[in-house]
Amino acid sequence: MEKKNVYLAQPSFKNANSVSFPAAIGALASYAWSIAEIDGYFTLKGILFLREKLADTVNGLISPCVFGFSCYMWNIEYNKALAQRVKAAYPDCLILFGGPQVPEDDSLLRQCPFIDVLIHGEGELPFAAVLLAVKNGTPLRNIPGVSLRENGDTVNTPTEKCCKIDFPSPITSGFFDRLVREHPDLEFTPLVESSRGCPNHCAYCSWGSKETGMRLFPLERVYGDLEWLCAHKMEYVGFADSNFGMFTRDEQIADKILELHQKTGYPKKFQVSYAKDSGERVYRITEKLNAAGLDKGVTLSFQTMSPEAQKNIGRSNMDIEYYKFLLQKYGEAGIVTYSELILGLPGETVESFIGGIEQLLEYGQHVQMMIHLCEWLPLSPMGEKAYLDKFNVKYIRIPLNQPHANLNESEEVPEYSRVVTSTYSMTQEEWKQVTVFGMCVLCFHHLGLLQLPALYLYFEQGVKYTDFYGALLEYFLSKGNSVFNRIEQQLNAMLSGTSGAVIYDDRFGTVSWTFEEYAFLSTVYEKDGFYREMDSFLSRFIPDNGFRAEMLRYQSFMVKTVGKPETVFDGDYDWKSYFLSLRRNRPAHLEKRRVRYAVTDENTCASWPEYARKVVWYGRRGGKNLYTAEIKELSADE
Repeated sequence: MEKKNVYLAQPSFKNANSVSFPAAIGALASYAWSIAEIDGYFTLKGILFLREKLADTVNGLISPCVFGFSCYMWNIEYNKALAQRVKAAYPDCLILFGGPQVPEDDSLLRQCPFIDVLIHGEGELPFAAVLLAVKNGTPLRNIPGVSLRENGDTVNTPTEKCCKIDFPSPITSGFFDRLVREHPDLEFTPLVESSRGCPNHCAYCSWGSKETGMRLFPLERVYGDLEWLCAHKMEYVGFADSNFGMFTRDEQIADKILELHQKTGYPKKFQVSYAKDSGERVYRITEKLNAAGLDKGVTLSFQTMSPEAQKNIGRSNMDIEYYKFLLQKYGEAGIVTYSELILGLPGETVESFIGGIEQLLEYGQHVQMMIHLCEWLPLSPMGEKAYLDKFNVKYIRIPLNQPHANLNESEEVPEYSRVVTSTYSMTQEEWKQVTVFGMCVLCFHHLGLLQLPALYLYFEQGVKYTDFYGALLEYFLSKGNSVFNRIEQQLNAMLSGTSGAVIYDDRFGTVSWTFEEYAFLSTVYEKDGFYREMDSFLSRFIPDNGFRAEMLRYQSFMVKTVGKPETVFDGDYDWKSYFLSLRRNRPAHLEKRRVRYAVTDENTCASWPEYARKVVWYGRRGGKNLYTAEIKELSADE
């Protein structure tokens, strides 16, 4: 008997020559083909993980019997377009849709007549059940957790909580061996799943919206995955866990990563979402990984500082004194920390959001902060109409909010994000105002262009950080032709539906940049002129011309740029010690004495696209855009 052909699709964008392993469809296939009855009847004919031309993909199909699509915000429109063409060419092919972008109801079936079955929630069991039902000719309506067409109407079957955890790994089952073998020209980015689920149920997130609890995959599976990845020389390893470090065994996993790194040299980088309370175990894990050069930093997460917004999204923050303690502890150990805020949560106001930024700065978060635009996700609590109505949440559809994506003007099918731009507590105009302000703080403080003057004014004159950056933003906007005028114009275009939340600029390569990254790059591109201009601006705060000029010279000295592998600074104050103390949120005396500092950087960038990629994109979370520890003091005769 000739086997029936199954195709699976989880298309992603390529990033230069790198692409993610299609982990979701890998999980589906690895479990399904571990069942002898399925393996004997079906063959996995095709694995689609790139956004190829639709016509080429359809023309390359061979008698598809079942076609499954894993849907995310970055591929849902492409999947729909491809599925429609597949159904037109092969009317008897059973089209399945699943994944985080598939609503819990049957609305997608009603919108898309070419889709036959929706799989809700985790897909391994229902996908295998669909294949068995096709083989045996049994009704699909007997399968839990699906929506399907039957007799001209749609049927929704009851969902069942999944407790199974002994699924085979797509990494060691051979699924990814096939991809590596068939695509030797690509650099794959793997994702390991050591646990599944999330204990939190934040309204903006679909990760923990299901009451499935936390489940742990066997350690043998996790270790096997890591060994496979190292044997295949995968430089970057990401973990799909929601709260790594929550469990005692997570430290064992970290130790295994270190052991493999020492033996094989791989992985070279490790990234994961750490447990939100960031306790002692997380600290030990990050300390070990950081010492080996593997860790990219730890998140000390907040999302919002507003008590009202916290209540509305079902989230509570860590104790603020504990946060300050962790900032100091990680700082002393040389471990990078970053904090995140989400703009657009119901209950947040202009005053509370700007006040939250001020709080985090005053508590000592001077290394890295991220401000994310709140996006509407269909499987999150915020995705429900009742939630939207209760908090008067409004969102707009914009081109996919995907920083660092390659510009591809020939892309057949555009994808979209849905960004929250107003709630009962913040108007759309206020949202725009706060967005521009937040980008100003990220650009000049956390990307470091004016961090030294801001710290000096706060500690020496009591000038609030947000007052300083508010005055700076007002100064730039009054010019009419600044980078922040450009950002404001793009926000207006976003709100009118004609633009997205990222910016392309061919000076910095062919990928997109967040607003604050674009502002930083544009400013550093004209660095000398910028600091001359800032001398005039800062005169309203620091009247001493010579002192102000030397401070700005040192600030400019710290900012990495293209070329200049060796730089020397001569001055009359010990700026290095002073700045490092303030950056750790410790008041310090600025010692007046003759100093000479030098930086020798063997990893300088020869072009602006290289600088943008290595320093801003890859290096941002590690604070690589500033020279700090690399600055050495020279003796008088050097």
